[in-house]
Amino acid sequence: MYAVVGATGNTGRAVVKELKALGENPVCVVRNADKAKEVLGAETKTAIAELDDRAGLEKALAGVKRVFIVTGHNPKSDVQQINVIDAAKAAGAEYVVKVSGGRDVIGPDVESVNGQAHYKIEEHLKKTGLQWCILSPGLFMQNIMGQAANIKNDGKIIQPWPKDLPVALIDVRDTGALGARVLREPGKHNGKLYTFSGVSTTFGEFAKVIGETIGKPITYVEITLEQAEAGMKSRNMPDWLVAHLVSIARAGGKGAFSKENTGPIRDIVGRAPITTKQFAQDFKGAFG
Repeated sequence: MYAVVGATGNTGRAVVKELKALGENPVCVVRNADKAKEVLGAETKTAIAELDDRAGLEKALAGVKRVFIVTGHNPKSDVQQINVIDAAKAAGAEYVVKVSGGRDVIGPDVESVNGQAHYKIEEHLKKTGLQWCILSPGLFMQNIMGQAANIKNDGKIIQPWPKDLPVALIDVRDTGALGARVLREPGKHNGKLYTFSGVSTTFGEFAKVIGETIGKPITYVEITLEQAEAGMKSRNMPDWLVAHLVSIARAGGKGAFSKENTGPIRDIVGRAPITTKQFAQDFKGAFG
């Protein structure tokens, strides 16, 4: 039996949808069963547990042999995901697939608290005796949805990323497609770390593609990290999240997300990654 922890997030939803398409019916470990059924379908199997509740997690994961873990950014993500891993092992699970971050922003001493957390979780997972596989996707195309209002109302994308910097963006649906297949074949993927992305582009080109799709020109406005930080703080975003987003943009400016690697999607999923053109078409309603 399979379980997806973090099933209602963008990547979690993609994994669940892909598993169902492959004939599986995973248990979705969630905090809110009503929300889960709303976004994942009424027939979805759910188990309720908080990520901080070890006993609740063990109960939710009882009988599960393979666990997919993807949780949103938060200051306690290391504690929470380690809790999930330990609960899964105690409940009898044998194999864990974890979604991590880009390799250049993960480590014990990186600027981002989330990058430090991913490192701690990965190291812990490797020492559990469980079978495991780690996925390290590139920068998500879906992040541009945070610019949807600017695109719709002002015809602009405003970001602290150089317009012509190569960025190998990936759609979360590709991560879901890869994750579902990796989860189903532990023998083939045990002990593997897959770094992957979509085809390299630039944010200037992405803006042009979105503009062509919705039928109006989109201006790409590059701002400084200081301007971005001030803007996020003015919107009362928590300090840890502001610091994380600034650190990702700073690392990105140095090429952390520029390297293209479509191999795992092509080899394991068996198709090319989703293009920015396809993404823009699929989410046209949010921009137009």
